[in-house]
Parts: sequence; structure tokens; C-alpha cells
Amino acid sequence: MTVRTETWALKGGLDLESPAMSIPAGRAIVAQNYEAAMSGGYRRMDGYELFDGSATPSVVSGSGDILGVWEYGGDVYAFRNNTLGTACVMHRSTSTGWVVVPTGLFPVPSGKFEFVNHNFAGSSSTEKMYGVDGKNNCFEWNGTVFANISTGMTTDTPTHIGVHKNHLFLSFEGGSIQHSGVGAPASWTLNTGAGEIGIGTEITNIDSMRGNALVITGSDRINILYGTSSADWDLKSFSTELGVVANTTEIIDAGLVWFNGRNVTHMSTTQSFGDFNTASLSTRVTKLLSVRLDKVVGSSVNYKKNQYRLFFNDKTVAVATIVNNKLLGWTSWLIPHVPTAVSSGYMGCTDGSVMALDTGTSFNGATIDSFLRLVFNSFKTPHRQKRFRKLLLEMEVGSQATMQMVADYGYGVETSSISDPLTVAGSGGYWDTVDWADFNWSATIVSQMEAVLNGSGRNMSALIYHTSSSDPSFTVQGISVNYSIRGLIR
Repeated sequence: MTVRTETWALKGGLDLESPAMSIPAGRAIVAQNYEAAMSGGYRRMDGYELFDGSATPSVVSGSGDILGVWEYGGDVYAFRNNTLGTACVMHRSTSTGWVVVPTGLFPVPSGKFEFVNHNFAGSSSTEKMYGVDGKNNCFEWNGTVFANISTGMTTDTPTHIGVHKNHLFLSFEGGSIQHSGVGAPASWTLNTGAGEIGIGTEITNIDSMRGNALVITGSDRINILYGTSSADWDLKSFSTELGVVANTTEIIDAGLVWFNGRNVTHMSTTQSFGDFNTASLSTRVTKLLSVRLDKVVGSSVNYKKNQYRLFFNDKTVAVATIVNNKLLGWTSWLIPHVPTAVSSGYMGCTDGSVMALDTGTSFNGATIDSFLRLVFNSFKTPHRQKRFRKLLLEMEVGSQATMQMVADYGYGVETSSISDPLTVAGSGGYWDTVDWADFNWSATIVSQMEAVLNGSGRNMSALIYHTSSSDPSFTVQGISVNYSIRGLIR
């Protein structure tokens, strides 16, 4: 009986929506604790580690959730209620652990923090950190001096923050957005150029786009503010159909990405000045996102990996890799800690811990269990029975990875093939193209894992399972399957 071989690259990410027979072979139907690699394939995620700036980190002192986490001036800052829960305290990472910033006290506890770093003065030493929490005044911090910013509002507790055209923008309940004077974040009088704009809905995010556009999103609409100052502001309605969930907007590849409660959308500029296009990024993972509207914690970006990450309080993280404004694919994480505040590089949790993301090979010592379930592939003959004989995975591996593979046939109805745990040696490298210590001598350029198959069905799906707290990340790049065609399915 003739043995055929079919090979395909793994790419495209999760597809939870398309009909089974129409999903391209490279996509996945489960990709837990993986990410779509920019170079192609599916990469087991990196881990995260407890962080406080010291060699023996501990949690932030106090009670309740981490309410905010942010990096400024090379230090990380964490915000948590005091032990009695009567106020919120600002903490700074140091070589000896978390240290309370004595002046960084917020008298009303349990706010939800947002931050920006900006240099209003233009000197190399005048960048400052600004923050709001919806329950206290906006604040300014330069690494030494903490100062409250008073806007003059009767209830001066801004909810969201942004910077645009060298103005500090703050939003307030009731749909009010206000801005400081030009280059003067502490000045909120009309004669210095400050002003107020009514949006007509509760504001959820403030983001400055390339050019002269400030995107102001609300609970049921999106507005764009054009212009450079109060002398020529021009507010335009962009959408009155859907709003944007708070704390889910991110700038990536010069475009703006947000979650509207059901879909993730990407906004990019057009060639026409001031115009924008939008496109849904999440049509293949609607089932993953739409059931978690009431579980959103916030979003962050990893610029090195070109990833938009959406964190939920059920320990799920939805991860999209976006390159040149195009989606490479979605995957998901399932982590053991409950996130409460996120920023680029850090995650605050319910237990008072701050985790440094994309660090290490474990979930702060706990194993990373990863599952990659590929689509059921009928090899272009869905009406014919096949006998499956061998599977080969091509991989890029660090020092090593020990994994197990399960092959299911006929949409899982037929008997499965289960491999023994297989240890795959690390990949080699090309001479003079990698660092001396960063590849394995006498190793193949591409690592391979082979598994003997013994099953029949109209189609086949492979499940790759890996669990470890010490194996470095690896990338599954491609797959080859040996099979024979049998009779028609009657």
C-alpha cells in the first residue's frame, strides 16, 4: 500500500469559530500557554517570577489586591491598601525589596490606577510619572517629590489619564474630559490654555495617536479629537454603535487595539490625513472573549514580541501577535495567579504579589502545563479512510524539552495513539550567526520529534502536551505525517 507524506507549517493561531472542515491545517483549536511566534510556529510561553527588586523577593505589604503597577525611571512602583484598608500606599522596588514612598499616600483606598510617563519640560531630566485612580487627586512623581494635582473640579477624582500635544488629559465621571495648559500639567486655568470637553458618555480610555488625533473612547461610543490646542480642538464622532471596555486600549505598530466586550478591534491611519480604518482581529476567537466581558482586568503590550495581551480575573490571558498591522494569530494562557493590575512587563495579583512577566521557565516555581491541539486534517480527502503511520514535528528547542503526543482520529471517535514521553534535544546553530554560548554543539539545526502512529480514520489531529518548571521555551514549527489512503467512507 502506497505511503504518502504531507507536510505543513504551523501558523495562524487559534480558530474556534470556523467549520471544522474549512480550518487551514496550520491553525490550532487549543493553544494553552503558547504564543504565535513572529517567525512562525507556536512558541511555549515564557514564565514569570515574583519581583520586588531584590534577590529574594516578597509580596507588597498591606491588604487586598495590587491596585496598580508601573515602571518609571528604572524602578517599579506598586500600589496596595494598607493593612487596615483605610488608605492606599505607594511602594517602590529597591535592591532590598519594596519600600514605602512616605509621601505617596492616597487617603481613599481601593482605587483603580492608570499611569503615564511624560516629559512636559523637554529637558533630559524632567520626565515625570503621572497617575489617577478614580478616588483621589491626580498625582505627579519625579522620583523624589510627590505632588497632588488639583484641577479645581468639585469632585476632583479623575478616572483616566493621557497625554496629547503636550497637554495632560484627565477624564471625570459624567463624560467630562479636561486638559491642562500646554506644557503645564499642574495648571488648569483658562488663561494658560486649559479646557473642558463634554463627551456625553462615561469615558473609558484616552489614547494619543500618531498625528493630531486623540482617541477618546466611551462606554457606548468612540470620539476623536483633532487639533493641537484649545484654539483649534475639533471633536468628531467616530462610532456610536459600540464602546470600548476600560483599560483595554494599547498602541501597537502605530495602530490602536481595543476590546469592545465581544471583539478586539484594530484602528490604523489611512493615507488620507486624519482618517482611520478599523478591522476586527478576533473573529476566530469570539467564543474565548465574549463570555469574559465581566472578567476583564486590563491589557498590556509586549513590544519585543509584538503582542497584545488581554487579562481576565479567571486566570485566562488572551494573546494576539500583531506584525505590520496584521494578525499572526491568537493563543491563550492559563496562569495560577489572579491578576488585578497589569502593565507592560508586570502583573499585580490578589495576594499582593507583583510578577515580572516573560521571565524564567515557570509560574514563579509552579509548572507550566502547555497544550497544543492542532486541527483535524483530512489531507484533502474527507471522504476516504486513512491509515496513519508516523508523525514528525520540527521544532526549535533550547537545552531540551520533554513532551508527550496524542494523535486522535475521526474527530476523536476512533482509538487514539499515545506516545511515551519523548525528550527532544536542543537545536543547534549556524557558525558565526549565533552567540558562542547560545547554541548546542553537535546538534541538528532544527530539532525533531518522531512518534509512531497506529490508527485509522477520515482525519487526524495531534495534541502536544508539555509540563515542566525548568525546560526553556520551545517553538513547534512544522509537522509531517505518513499515511496510506484506504477505502471510501460509505
